[in-house]
Amino acid sequence: MGLVGFWHTGYMEFHEPTGIESVGLPAPPKPPEFPCTECGLVFSSERARRAHRFDGHATKRPILLFRGRECGRTRLMVTSPSASVDWVTSDVESIAVNGRETSTSEAAGFLASVKVGVQTVAVSNGPLERTFEFDFCLAEEDDLCLVDQALEKLISSRELSRNAIDTFIMRAGRGVTARRYREGLATYLYGVLSREAVEDSGRVDASGAPLYEQRYNSAVSRLSTFDRPAAEAICGLVALHYNQFELAVRKTNSHRVSDVAARFRSILTGGSFVTTSLADRSHGSFDQALSDSVTEDLLDVGATALDGTESSVVAQLLPSLGELRPQDQFKVRLIAAEALLAVGDIDGASRHSEALRHSNETGAWYAGFRTRLQEVGR
Repeated sequence: MGLVGFWHTGYMEFHEPTGIESVGLPAPPKPPEFPCTECGLVFSSERARRAHRFDGHATKRPILLFRGRECGRTRLMVTSPSASVDWVTSDVESIAVNGRETSTSEAAGFLASVKVGVQTVAVSNGPLERTFEFDFCLAEEDDLCLVDQALEKLISSRELSRNAIDTFIMRAGRGVTARRYREGLATYLYGVLSREAVEDSGRVDASGAPLYEQRYNSAVSRLSTFDRPAAEAICGLVALHYNQFELAVRKTNSHRVSDVAARFRSILTGGSFVTTSLADRSHGSFDQALSDSVTEDLLDVGATALDGTESSVVAQLLPSLGELRPQDQFKVRLIAAEALLAVGDIDGASRHSEALRHSNETGAWYAGFRTRLQEVGR
């Protein structure tokens, strides 16, 4: 006999009448109902009704566009003046700015008038709601100049310390609307200080990247929108740091950085490049004052003559090659290969070129370099 039969039989044998059978059990409670207010359909749960409203009635998502681009969850930085026509809504039933209900036209006018501070915009369409944040940092020229003046005082003091940076922040703080510019410069300076300090040089963040790189990255994210000599110099230096030569070239206010980056770019593409020294080329930027000591050494190497007259500059850095980051070893080896080839050191040039052979960026250069190496070796 199966289990079902066993339990069924046992129940019937031991069950005694209670009198309820004749009356009948009370009806179970009626399950809750969730009717759709738009079409009247009834659902057994709020979740089912919500799904019906999304799918059945195709409620469109409320959208806020800024200069033609849809805004998302990430806080958007606004660093240049806007007009009411730059703020457009789509499928928006109601809108609130900083918690206050308003019309779409009034909201657009208000946002176009803001210069500084974080503003919150909430839009809804039926059951759909979305919230956006905008950080307005429209710096006035006078305030930007105050920050630049504070930076020049820091540079002229020829001291980089926490106290010096704190003093810069205090002086630059008078330029209230240039907050983001000031923060970007200070963050970069703290990054330089971290890279230079022996006790901080080995510190890493949660991802394993050096702490100073985190500060460099943060500084560039703040400074990239500013058309200021110091901002361009820093962005160019950081681009060179990451071997982003094309980006570094575009930082034309940092002539030395862009010249060196242009040489690297030309070498890697297999094209012709300047073999005379780039060190004496005039430049009126902040890059020499703002670069860290490692970057300064690498700029000296990158600017050295590749016509056989200055191979000693490269030779001085080669003994410490293993202490450099892989991206910096890449730059030194590339210059070393060309400099050693120029003086006829076939073994040395070949050794450095072979170390770069399997890099994704060196294919065009390596093919041409091997040919030149063979021609010199004949």
